[in-house]
Amino acid sequence: MELLERCGLPRSMPPFLVLGVLAATTSIVLAVVHLASHRSPADPPIAIEPAAAGRSGSAVVNSERAQVLSITMVTRNRWAAGWSDCTTGPNCKFAAVIDRDGARATAPEWPVPYATLRADKEAIAVAPPLEGTLAGGATMMFRLTYDGPVLTKLQYRLPTSTFQKNEILSDRIVPGSIVVVNPEESTVRMLRTRGTRSPVCDESGRCWMLTGIGRTDVVWTDDGGRTWGSRSLDTHNQLGRLAVSPDGQTLLSTSVTVGATGQTVSKMQISTDRGANWTTVENPPKSLAVSPLAFDDGTALMLGGRPGDRPRLYRVRDGGAKLDRGYPGDLADLSGDAQLMYGSEVPKRRTTEVVLSTDQGATWTKFAPR
Repeated sequence: MELLERCGLPRSMPPFLVLGVLAATTSIVLAVVHLASHRSPADPPIAIEPAAAGRSGSAVVNSERAQVLSITMVTRNRWAAGWSDCTTGPNCKFAAVIDRDGARATAPEWPVPYATLRADKEAIAVAPPLEGTLAGGATMMFRLTYDGPVLTKLQYRLPTSTFQKNEILSDRIVPGSIVVVNPEESTVRMLRTRGTRSPVCDESGRCWMLTGIGRTDVVWTDDGGRTWGSRSLDTHNQLGRLAVSPDGQTLLSTSVTVGATGQTVSKMQISTDRGANWTTVENPPKSLAVSPLAFDDGTALMLGGRPGDRPRLYRVRDGGAKLDRGYPGDLADLSGDAQLMYGSEVPKRRTTEVVLSTDQGATWTKFAPR
């Protein structure tokens, strides 16, 4: 009887009816398992926990006009890539692909771009809410486990000012806001704190952000947002980027001015003592394509150049920026660290391949993340 009550069946139900209900339930479960086990191996079944899966994203990724929008690599064999297909005009379609040690899976089609993120030792893809606010719609998380692909609807939690070490901070899910994603608990919430953009956490657990209205300050916390330290970087400009090395010792800050030719670099500063002291970088590139990379050895690498020109790789060393040996081609972005640098390549037509380097740019490998 206790088993029947846990199944939601009253004690007063006739025994034969109970057996009939249990038998029917068992048949349905076996039928679902049977159908799932006969799906095509090229398109593995996706476990839904609990999310409404849309159409398969394979058509988006493999379309004639498909392009790579984002890439996040944890290792050479663990990555997540966001794709777009705009063959239908203004109504673009989006999907994501995840690779986990050679096994790959494609996320369902979504009407807005997926955000690819690093979750500890794996890469995941998050489908943002359509309304641009967490309270307005569903936020989906797609990940690939050893048991197969899983699509989960993230539960919305009330905004807070603190976060845990195992949580992910991102400003790419809701425009203009920092969002906290907890992959293990399948939750998402807004972060109401001193920082407003460019969140990055180093290996020590310290998290850095930029903030300021009409100015730029760098702020940091060692205890998940309970207490903060701060330092002013620019008293006249609130635009810019922040790069932090894995060990948290090297920081690179860039102030950006918006003019007739677009965004140009107005000032670049570097710190090699965890933000205690800063020096101005001489001869920085006139503009930056994406955020720079900071390394543990006190140097930095960035993709930039003159506005309108093909971006080139610049190395910051000994207080100045100089052209690096670079990648023999065109890069749209640059991410990673000294052990693994990567970015999407821009050919003449569309971006479908990613290049990576494990020797700080001496050699490069190319592949299509789909």
